[in-house]
Amino acid sequence: MRISDLAQAAGTTVRAVRHYHRLGLMPEPPRAPNGYRDYELADLVRLLRIRWLAQSGVPLGAVATVLGGHFTDGSDRDAESDLTADLESLLEAADDQIRTLQVKREALAAILERHRVGDRLSPLPSPIVDAFDELIDGEDDPHTRTLFVRERDSWEMLALTGQASAEYLDAMRTLLDDPEQRHAMVAVYRRFGALAGQDPTAAADEVSAVIDGMTALLDDIPIMAEVLGSWAVEAATALESNTEVLAEFLPDPAQQAVAIGFVRRVAAQSGPQQDGAPA
Repeated sequence: MRISDLAQAAGTTVRAVRHYHRLGLMPEPPRAPNGYRDYELADLVRLLRIRWLAQSGVPLGAVATVLGGHFTDGSDRDAESDLTADLESLLEAADDQIRTLQVKREALAAILERHRVGDRLSPLPSPIVDAFDELIDGEDDPHTRTLFVRERDSWEMLALTGQASAEYLDAMRTLLDDPEQRHAMVAVYRRFGALAGQDPTAAADEVSAVIDGMTALLDDIPIMAEVLGSWAVEAATALESNTEVLAEFLPDPAQQAVAIGFVRRVAAQSGPQQDGAPA
């Protein structure tokens, strides 16, 4: 049969067959006296096998290995073993792709659902988004409201960059879901906001009190303290030599003093394995 007949019988194109020739996946039969190449049944079977493997996810670069390792008499045990490893690797890669697609599907479904009900789109879990929206919308003091917006944006940044673990998000959800803890957090934020514009030295007692209030919130949620511990050690060490990054996000000196003090406090309390943390 001619190449066009071969391609049609295999459900592919002449261009594809020629591509397989160039890759060395199919030998080219000799030309007949009329100048055309004459393909036989064996060629059709090989072409069908190539397409079957390719459609199953085997890269074309590995098809020759698979064909050579499987469709033989099985006497080469090393080749058989290599082929098994190759196929297992391909199957594992396919499983990884399925898991990745499943995560994407779930994320898209969640985004679509929030859009349908008119909620603001966010990478954070719905309970955390709802809690922040409630805090922001229900706050009359502009300074505290700004702090809530900044805090929400910081959490979204952590989620978007993959730095917020599931445990961390669950701890935050626990904090915001509890009315008493949420009330305590709002109170601390209000005092934190009131520090804006004050001299850090003159307001040292209030700075310490706000740090105490923030630390107390962690005491009620051990998992949050645990998750923050290792981060705080690294952050405290970094702040010893460079506070410019903090100043970009938190320009007020008194509020900077609270942030630095809080980080150091959490680092110091994070456990025996981190005794070298700055105090």
